[in-house]
Amino acid sequence: MSNIILAIDTSSNYCSAAIYIKKKIYTLCDNCNKKHTIKILPMIQKLLLTANITLKEINYIAFSKGPGFFSGIRIGMIISQSFALSLKIPILGVSTLSIIAEKAWRKYQKKKY
Repeated sequence: MSNIILAIDTSSNYCSAAIYIKKKIYTLCDNCNKKHTIKILPMIQKLLLTANITLKEINYIAFSKGPGFFSGIRIGMIISQSFALSLKIPILGVSTLSIIAEKAWRKYQKKKY
């Protein structure tokens, strides 16, 4: 059985969601301009359809816990907590700075210190 992860980032002007399943990543990103509440749930629904899975198949939920916009972080956290509680699965808060650093490390292929 493969672990399936739903990741949500609402900490900046951009709103993004991703699903990791069987070493494949499905992503959606949009410039929300403070309309995260309107855009994030349809994005998640579209990702689930694209990945051909249901919400009940997700094993973990990850969200960006900041730094970032207070309201955006709160939206991502509430959605993540709601899914985690209803599905009885773990929730993982990930530093926004760690996400940015990991992306830069992968892009420039520098050694980690």
